[in-house]
Amino acid sequence: MKNITNELYDLVYKNSVWPQDLLDNLKDPDYLSVKFDAYLKGTMAEVIFMDEGKKIVANYYFNSKGLVQKIEMIEDEKVFVIYSRIDEIAKVLLETNNMKYFEQIYELIAA
Repeated sequence: MKNITNELYDLVYKNSVWPQDLLDNLKDPDYLSVKFDAYLKGTMAEVIFMDEGKKIVANYYFNSKGLVQKIEMIEDEKVFVIYSRIDEIAKVLLETNNMKYFEQIYELIAA
């Protein structure tokens, strides 16, 4: 049970990428642009970079606390979800038969 609690804590409160990290990527010549816009209660960042000669667009969605909620990549007009905080939380809750806590956790990360 302790492992599940730690895993859920990490999924709710820890962050793998911050908006500033995306700006720091501009030091890499393969990164072409980073643009921030308001999105719901948080921020959406559009990052454009080159990978193996292809232009790639990545969208990062942050909540009002700056925690990344979702990352998607667009390549050849196809959208791929790279990370979804809510999906990862749901997986843990489903695996442990604890979906009754989903709404409470969702409220924590939606702010």
